[in-house]
Order: sequence, then structure tokens, then C-alpha cells
Amino acid sequence: MPAFGAIHDSFNLYAGNRQRFAKRCELSREARDNVSMRQKETLVKAAFAVAFVTACSSSSGIVSQAIEGGPGQEIVVSIAGVETGALSDREGSHEYEVQIEVSNDSNLPQTVTRITIKTEGNGAFQLQPSSQSFNEMIDPGKDYVFTVRARGRLVRAFGATEQHVVDVRCIVTLANGDSYFYTFEGPVRETTTP
Repeated sequence: MPAFGAIHDSFNLYAGNRQRFAKRCELSREARDNVSMRQKETLVKAAFAVAFVTACSSSSGIVSQAIEGGPGQEIVVSIAGVETGALSDREGSHEYEVQIEVSNDSNLPQTVTRITIKTEGNGAFQLQPSSQSFNEMIDPGKDYVFTVRARGRLVRAFGATEQHVVDVRCIVTLANGDSYFYTFEGPVRETTTP
């Protein structure tokens, strides 16, 4: 009889495990269905977003361009001045305030939304890339001077035949999506700290 009792207990244990297993499968199926439903909702939302963006961009007719600056351009950029701040850290970085003059030579008002300045090339003096947002409308035939802060330092000594200059790229972005980029060469004066 004890053998039968053991078999009966084993069977009950098996039957109970089977019921729990079936219940887990049912819960797992529900979870899978919920995940599938969430994935479907996410895909539908993503498809809608892509369709919306495509429709908006194609209906506006706005085509943005990156335009290299030079004579005859509708937007003319120049560096009006550079103010040097005090020594700001142990590596010798200085704070600079760069005054950037933007002239609107077009027939329409133009709104400047961003100005970015950075070093062009791998010279001895390097500026950390700096970008600043604006929302300044410039009327046709008018100029506006923007101030952009940047940090720069001498990263190595100038070579014996290397010119003591830095090439700075200035990118002016307009509200219509166009960007005008100019490259300027400026002198670098080595200073000694007392």
C-alpha cells in the first residue's frame, strides 16, 4: 500500500504541476498578445509620424542648402572683433567673445537661428566648437552683430616654418534652413604668463 500511496502522491504532484504549467502558458500567451498589441500600436504610430513628416516637408517646398560664403552672396558674414578673456584654466585655455557681423544683402528679411564657430584644420591653436542659438531678424540691406562665446588654447608649439594663424569656420544658419559658411584666418599671438 505504501507504494500506491507514493504513486498517488506523485500523480497529484504531477497533476498540480501540469495545471500550473498550463496556467503559466495561458499567462504567457496573454503577455505575448499584449506585447504584440503594443508593438502594433508602436508601428502604427511610427508609420503615422513618418507619413506626417513626409507630408509636411513635401508640402512646404522648403529646400535647405549649405552655401559657401563669398562675394555676391545674399548673406555676408565677417568677424567684427574678438575680445579675449582672462586665463581660464590650467591648460591655458582662454575665453573669447567673437563678434560676428551678418549682413542681409537679399531682398527679403532673414532670421538668424544659429551661429557655430570652430577651428578648421589641425593647427597649433584650436577653438572648442561653439554654437549658439538666436532668433534675430535682419531686414534687407541691414547688418547685425552677434556675440558668440568660445574657448581656445595653444595645443602645441608652432612649428619653425608654421604661420602663427588660426583658420576659423563660421556657419550662420537661417530660419529657412539655409546655412552660409565662411572661413577666416586670424593671427595668433603667443603670450607668456608671468
